[in-house]
Amino acid sequence: MDLDEILSNTGLGSYQVTVCALMSLVLMYSNISPLSYAITAGDLKYRCEIPQCDTDNPSYNPEWLNQTIPYNKITNEPYKCLMYRYVSPTTNGTIISANNMCKQGSFNVNSKKKCNKWVFGEMERTIVNDFGIMCEENKWKLTMVGTINSIGQIIGIPLSGYISDMFGRKHMAIIGSVTSAILGTLKSFTTNYYSFLIFEFFESMASSGVYAATFVLGIEIVGPKSRVAVSTLMGCFYPIGAVLMGFAAYMILDWRIMLRVVNLPGLFTLGYIWYVPESLRWLQTKNRIEEMATVLSRIAESNGKTLPPYVNEALIADSKNTFKKKQMSGCKLMRTIFGSKEILLLVINCSFSWTTITFVYYGLSLTSVEMFGNKYLNFMLVNIVEVPAFLTSWYVMEHFSRRYTQAFSFFLSGIGCIMVNLISTDYLLMKLLMFLSSKYAITIAFNNMYMFTAEMFPTEIRMSMISTVSMIGRLGLLISPQMTLLGAYFGQYVPILLFGILSTIAGATVFFVPRNKR
Repeated sequence: MDLDEILSNTGLGSYQVTVCALMSLVLMYSNISPLSYAITAGDLKYRCEIPQCDTDNPSYNPEWLNQTIPYNKITNEPYKCLMYRYVSPTTNGTIISANNMCKQGSFNVNSKKKCNKWVFGEMERTIVNDFGIMCEENKWKLTMVGTINSIGQIIGIPLSGYISDMFGRKHMAIIGSVTSAILGTLKSFTTNYYSFLIFEFFESMASSGVYAATFVLGIEIVGPKSRVAVSTLMGCFYPIGAVLMGFAAYMILDWRIMLRVVNLPGLFTLGYIWYVPESLRWLQTKNRIEEMATVLSRIAESNGKTLPPYVNEALIADSKNTFKKKQMSGCKLMRTIFGSKEILLLVINCSFSWTTITFVYYGLSLTSVEMFGNKYLNFMLVNIVEVPAFLTSWYVMEHFSRRYTQAFSFFLSGIGCIMVNLISTDYLLMKLLMFLSSKYAITIAFNNMYMFTAEMFPTEIRMSMISTVSMIGRLGLLISPQMTLLGAYFGQYVPILLFGILSTIAGATVFFVPRNKR
């Protein structure tokens, strides 16, 4: 008997369900760090204060605004740091304000100047007003926060993989969650932009391996027949973390307090040390058979069964077979890739698909806060739509070809993005539905991509190829935070259109991949 057979015989009981539920809460929390910058570094709606016109309680959009401040033709919003120069009031001007100095013709529309005082359209605190990152030319500093976060993830993922292999999945999940919670809380006390960036980087690096370690812990404790259901249900908790963060930000409207509230739950992960078991496969690779048997006995007891006495011998034999499987060296892997035209083309194709998925998936989440309507509601909606996407993935992966699932989810995402730009602003609800359908479809593509990639490569290089193409795909994660900057300079329709074009192309390239078994 191997480990999967033993787990199949013990069934699915209360202990396994409890462990998976606890792991689901960690998955939920692990989505805070990758997306928190969408809130903390989110741009605000503000304009120059006009001393001649603004009263003690100024409004953001008074009736005289277009005569005192130039408008950005791309965004159709007043410039954040430009105002028309004030000149002596004209005698024939029409008073449009209770203030006698604020008259039509009192401002020279051909001469502009910078301002250093502002009127905000929202009662909200982000690093924009806390650190004085004002004006359009400084928006790059806000998008740079996302890029720093992405760099932290790219560096942290292989590092967390090494920690997981050395010390175990359980320790990686706990250490990553607690360290991320501590750093996220400390970040809320930073006093300047550059110290904020430092904490953003290290927090992202600490949390980057939590998802993988937690997911592995959950699915390895159940038998093969339960893994699809367990992985799907656990995955549904991941977007809920972002939704709860968006709700907290909406209720609190202060990035410092919000970070402290959402990071506090991460500290409770320390309690998992005494209840959650270590990864069974990891224990097996370390030849810690007695600990494996103890965990399996606990699983059997919670299911009202007894572990047979010969299990230890079976695990030892299975462990010896496991040790015989050696990972391919880096040099041999490179020779395999470049020595075969077919495999090289597969790597290029898959790398493009992975890059597109991460680019569009994260890009849609980040651009949601820049769209029309309430940015917090948009952020919550674009994340909660992933829950039905996870459940749909469960069904389509069981009943349809991986190739067609991958292609049509790409196409649906691309069409949805393109339709967002084509639909008139008179139909805002329809535009929002198209935007959400794009996120729904790209989430299905993301979930299917792991299995799609695994099934197209030969068995002996399968795991190495998944790691290679998924790491290359992180380039999309690196670029996606800059899409809000692209939208600020060229119009919000540009990043959405780019998402749509790349998704459609990626869907077409799927058909150049050889047919899978499914």
